[in-house]
Amino acid sequence: MNVEEKEVAALQRLGLTEYEARIYLALARMGPIKASEVSFFGNVPRTKTYGAIRELEKKSLLSIIPGKPEIYAVRSPSEVLMPLVTRLESDVAESTNIVHKLALTYESNVIVRSQHPKENKEMWVIEGRANVLAKMNELFGEASKSINYCTSANGLIRAYKANSATFEKARTRGATLRMLTPVSPDNNAVVREMEAIAEIKILEQPLPAQFTNFVSVDSSELLISEVKPDDLSTERGSDLAIWNRNKLSTGIHDQLFMRLWDASVESRRESKAKG
Repeated sequence: MNVEEKEVAALQRLGLTEYEARIYLALARMGPIKASEVSFFGNVPRTKTYGAIRELEKKSLLSIIPGKPEIYAVRSPSEVLMPLVTRLESDVAESTNIVHKLALTYESNVIVRSQHPKENKEMWVIEGRANVLAKMNELFGEASKSINYCTSANGLIRAYKANSATFEKARTRGATLRMLTPVSPDNNAVVREMEAIAEIKILEQPLPAQFTNFVSVDSSELLISEVKPDDLSTERGSDLAIWNRNKLSTGIHDQLFMRLWDASVESRRESKAKG
């Protein structure tokens, strides 16, 4: 996907159609221009241009300057697009919270109702923090494509202490490690260390503590943890985790993770590198 296609896709996630996105981008780059130029520079069919312009006007994304011909100009992206981004971030965080809460409830009920839990080959319960972290290391040790990990500020420190060596090996095998986490003065130094091996984005609206820790590996295995307490220990803790190998639920998790990822802020080192 080239740069322009990514920009169009990003605006579509904010609620614009493809033609509206192309027109907005053309006007943002070219400044005020007439309809024929909008069609040309936006690569939009002439028959679709006027309808898309009117929709952008209804959404308060552009202004029409009267004249013969009319001239069209976009409004400031900071004023009209950032509120859409903020709303999307809030919607994604809320949806992720609800889905993971439902997943825990559903999967717990399946285990409770099952008369033969040992015959369930796609889902297991793991108790105790040391056991949960050991299972994570096992999963990370098999990763070859991706590790998508959402955790709390303290959870990032626990991951650094318990899993960093396994992360390094996974990266050597070509796996991409993405981590979503709040950043605080307490874990800032660990963020800088982890940036050497992981892509890190800042989770500005933390999820409730009981639903904060979830990780998928290679889009085929999912581990959701309830962390009790959310402290820095890697040994003590009455954590409860559900390890799931169901491809459907893992795939849904990865889609939600990537939506949350796209709506989150990059860590400072990545931002400076791009700047």
